[in-house]
Amino acid sequence: MRPALGLLQVTQIERRLSDTVGPLIDVSDLEAHSDAQVELTRKSRALAAFIVLKMTACSSTEAANSVVDGTKDNGIDAVGIDLDEKRLVVVQSKWSAQGKGSAGLDEMIKLREGLNDLVQFKWDRFNSKMQAKRKELETVLLNTTAQIDIVFAHTGTSDLAADVSDIITNYLAEMNDTTETGSFRYFNQSRIIQLLIDEQKPDRIDLTVELLDWGQMEGSPKAYYGQVKAKDVAEWHKAHGQALLTQNVRVVLPDSEVNSSLAATLGDHPELFWYFNNGITVLCQKVDKAPAGGADRRVGNFAFIGVSVVNGAQTVGTMAKAVDQGVDVEKARVMVRFISLEEREPTFASQVTRATNTQNRIGGRDFLSLDREQSRIRDEFAIDGLDYVFRNGEEEPLPASGCSVVEASIALACAAENTSLAVLAKRELSGLWEDIGRPPYKTLFNPGTSYLRVWRCVQVLRIVQELLGELSTALDGRPRLVAVHGNRFILHIVFRQIALEKVDDPTLPWDSELSRVPAITADTFGHVSDFVENYFPGYPASLFKNATKCGELARAVLQLLRKTENSAGS
Repeated sequence: MRPALGLLQVTQIERRLSDTVGPLIDVSDLEAHSDAQVELTRKSRALAAFIVLKMTACSSTEAANSVVDGTKDNGIDAVGIDLDEKRLVVVQSKWSAQGKGSAGLDEMIKLREGLNDLVQFKWDRFNSKMQAKRKELETVLLNTTAQIDIVFAHTGTSDLAADVSDIITNYLAEMNDTTETGSFRYFNQSRIIQLLIDEQKPDRIDLTVELLDWGQMEGSPKAYYGQVKAKDVAEWHKAHGQALLTQNVRVVLPDSEVNSSLAATLGDHPELFWYFNNGITVLCQKVDKAPAGGADRRVGNFAFIGVSVVNGAQTVGTMAKAVDQGVDVEKARVMVRFISLEEREPTFASQVTRATNTQNRIGGRDFLSLDREQSRIRDEFAIDGLDYVFRNGEEEPLPASGCSVVEASIALACAAENTSLAVLAKRELSGLWEDIGRPPYKTLFNPGTSYLRVWRCVQVLRIVQELLGELSTALDGRPRLVAVHGNRFILHIVFRQIALEKVDDPTLPWDSELSRVPAITADTFGHVSDFVENYFPGYPASLFKNATKCGELARAVLQLLRKTENSAGS
C-alpha cells in the first residue's frame, strides 16, 4: 500500500472516531503527560472503544466506558460485556499516526498474559477500571457457554508476523480444546477501513432465487415456498455475510452439535439433506416473480426484496462453510419459505422471528419418550410415591417429591466409573441422549438401572451441588471457577468415595451414607482446587470439558485420597 494512501485512511479512521466514541473517551488519568501523548492515547483508546461498538449492540457511551487502558491494564485496553449472550469482546489497540507496522511480539505476549489472568480471576493484576467490571465479567466467565472474542486493532497496514500470530493461536488452541470458547481477529488498517465501508452499505439485501417445486400460500401475507440448492444458499452467505441474519435471534454459531450434524449430512449424504433439515425461513419486504416459466411449479425465478433470514442461520452458515471447504453439495437441497411483509403490521416480523425460533423444536431429550426404560423407571418411582419426569413439557416435581431425567442423567453420568461421561455431562449434556440405542445412553439407562440407583445418585448430586454453590459465593479467584466449572468432575470424585457398589441395596443405611457427603465434598474440592492451581494453568472451564486432562486429574486426586486414607488407617 502506498504511504500516502495509508495516511489518508488513518485520517478517515480518525474522523470516524471523532464522530462516535472519541469525544467520550476518558483521559483524566493523563494530566501529567504532554498534550501530544494525551491525544495519541485518546486515539488508541477510541479505536479500542470503536471495535467494541462495532462488535456489540452497545451505544457509543457504553463503548467508551468499556475502555480499561491505563496503568496496570495488563495488556487489555477495552472489554465489551454482553450479559445476555454471555460474551466478552476483549480488545488491545495501537494507534500509528503514520499507518505503519503491526502488532509486535511483546504486545501479543502481554495480551495473552492479560487474557490468562482474566479467565483465572486474578483481579489483583488489573487496575481499578477493570475491577469495576468484575461482577459482570465473573457473571459471563462463570457461565459454561461463555464466549470470548479477542481483537487486536492496529492502524498499521501490515498483517501479523507468523511468530506473533502463533502466540495467540497456540493459546486459543488450548482454550478451545473441547469447545469453541475463544476467537481472535486482527484488525489492521484495511480491516478497520472495511468496518467504515460496511457502515455506508445499504441495509437492504435483495436476492434473486431459483425456487424448485415451488408453491404459494393463499391469502395474506403473501408467501412462497420451495427447494433451493445448497450451493445457492452458500452464495447468499458469501455475498452478504452476517448482514443476511440481521433479524435472526442468533448469528451462525462457531461450533455446535447442530452444526456438526448438518455438516455430516452435507458431506456424507447430501441427497438426504432436504429430508433431515427443518429448512430456512426468510422475511422480505416485497416479492416479484419473473414471468419466465409461467404457472409451471417445477422451477420459478423470484426476486425477493429486503430479505433477512429469521430461522435457519445454522443451516445457512454450515452450507457456506461446507462449500468453502470444497464439500460437494451439488445434490443437496433445502426447503426455504419466503414471507412478504408488504401487507402486514410492523410487529408481524418480530412475531414470526420469535415463533420460528421457539416452536416445534425436537432435540435429543424428545426421543427419550420412545425408550421403555424411562417408562419403567417412572413406574418404579411411582410405587414409592415419587415422581419421575422424562418428557419435554412435563412439570418438574418438587425436589422432595422426585426428579427429572435431566438430573438423573447428570447424576448417573458422574457416578459412572469412566470420567469421560462426567465430562460429557458438563460439556454437552444432550450428547448423553444422542442415540438411545447405544452408549453412552445405554450405559446410563438399561434394564439394570433401578429407580433406587437413580434416586440415590440424584440425592448425592443435590448435596454436592448445594455445597459447591455455597463455596462459589464465598470464594474468589481460581477456586471459585473450580467450584463452578468443576462441579460435575468433583461430583464424580465424590461418587468414587462412597458405597456406590451397594447403591441398589434397599437395606443399605443410605441416610448414613448421605451424611458423609458434605465432608467428602469439601475435602475433594480442596484437593481438586490445589491440583488445578499447581498443574493445570488456563481457563478452568476448558479444563473440565477435556476428557483427557480430567482423566489425568482424576487419577492424581484419587491416588492422593487413597494415600491419605491409608495414612489415617495406619
